[in-house]
Amino acid sequence: MSFEREVYAASRRFARSDDRRAWWELIVSLTLYAGAMVAGLSSIGNWWLMVPAVVVAAAMGLRIYMIQHDCLHRSFFTSRNLNDRVGTLLSPIAMTPYRATRYIHGQHHTYVSDLERRDTFEIFTMTLTEWKSAPAWKRLQYRIYRSPVLLILIGPFVLYGVLRRMPLYGFKTGVGDLILHNLLLGGYLVLIWWLSGWGGIAFWAASFYLASVFGALIPYVVHNFEEIYWGRRPELTFKTAALEGSAVLDWGRLFDWVTMNIGYHDLHHLNAKIPGYKLGTAHAELEAEGLLHSRKIGFWQGLGCLRWKLYDEENGRMVPFPLYQRRGRVTAAE
Repeated sequence: MSFEREVYAASRRFARSDDRRAWWELIVSLTLYAGAMVAGLSSIGNWWLMVPAVVVAAAMGLRIYMIQHDCLHRSFFTSRNLNDRVGTLLSPIAMTPYRATRYIHGQHHTYVSDLERRDTFEIFTMTLTEWKSAPAWKRLQYRIYRSPVLLILIGPFVLYGVLRRMPLYGFKTGVGDLILHNLLLGGYLVLIWWLSGWGGIAFWAASFYLASVFGALIPYVVHNFEEIYWGRRPELTFKTAALEGSAVLDWGRLFDWVTMNIGYHDLHHLNAKIPGYKLGTAHAELEAEGLLHSRKIGFWQGLGCLRWKLYDEENGRMVPFPLYQRRGRVTAAE
């Protein structure tokens, strides 16, 4: 048995949903989110209360998004229908239609680290070879796209605030899902406006913005670290891509709890049926057994990953933008 198969086989013992644990995680998350929203909406103008309320609402909004993410994999509850129903009802807080997101996220898992299907990734990566041969306008376009300001501070808010309202791939999975999602979201925003006016809408927007910005760092870092492996099939296998095309975010226990352990991303890609509330324990046990040797990235190291822009196929690593290009030769990177 190959090493990758051995790790996958060992991971299967954790790939069992626990309905009691799932309901507890859901109830705690919704209670804390509702409490933060009520505190914030009832204290408009009182910054001493609004600021911490925004932070808690953003953190719990991100956690609810991660619970919906587990529902997408139908790993949160034992029942397939219950996963789908809860995932749909959470969509106005998660800010993404359930069935459409399930489709595109499934594509991401299927083609992780596949250079031929980079269109399935939330963040597009150009290779160094492609950069060398690209015209000036295309390099400028890619530089702008990969800038931290656009990719982290602006892009996520636009993606989840605007583009996810009616994604084109959503027409493959059913227009009804898109309509239901937007009706639920519209009703939620009307309720906020009715309770607290435009100040309440601003409070909600602030919490959503914080959640989307911080949440955007997660897929960026776990799939854009320096030693990441990208390849092409048939040499590229699913299990190798999962273990070498994803990293672990070592950002502390609070981060793990808020994000439902999504930072243990290599194991998640290897076996997406492991629910988030078991993922941290599963990773620790498999690591103790010598079956996992993850690339772990601290928070400040994660911010440092923002400098990696291009994939160097020859050396098998991410690199920054070249300082300059002259007569077809790329010099030292900045």
